[in-house]
Amino acid sequence: MLLTSSVQLYEPLVVGKFCEARDPYLAYIVYAKGFCDDELIAITNDNSMLKQQARYLVKRRQPELWAQVLVSDNLHRRQLIDQVRRCYLFLQRF
Repeated sequence: MLLTSSVQLYEPLVVGKFCEARDPYLAYIVYAKGFCDDELIAITNDNSMLKQQARYLVKRRQPELWAQVLVSDNLHRRQLIDQVRRCYLFLQRF
C-alpha cells in the first residue's frame, strides 16, 4: 500500500478523486487521512459505506460534521445512526 503510506506527499483531493472510480475504499482512506470531510461523506454515501462513515464521524468528533450528515433530508440518515450506534457499542467493550 505505497499510495496510502505516502499520501502526505500528494494532494489528498487529487489522489482521492483518482481513486474514486477505481477503488472507493482506497478513496475513503485517502480522504480520511487528508481530512477531506465533504468528499469522504459523498463517497461513503454514494457507495453505501456507512460503517466507514460512522467510524470517521466518531473519530473526528466535529459537531459541524454531525450537523451535516444528520440533516433531515439525508437519505442515509437512519442507516448512519444505526451504524454509529453499533460503532459506539463496539468501542464501549474496550
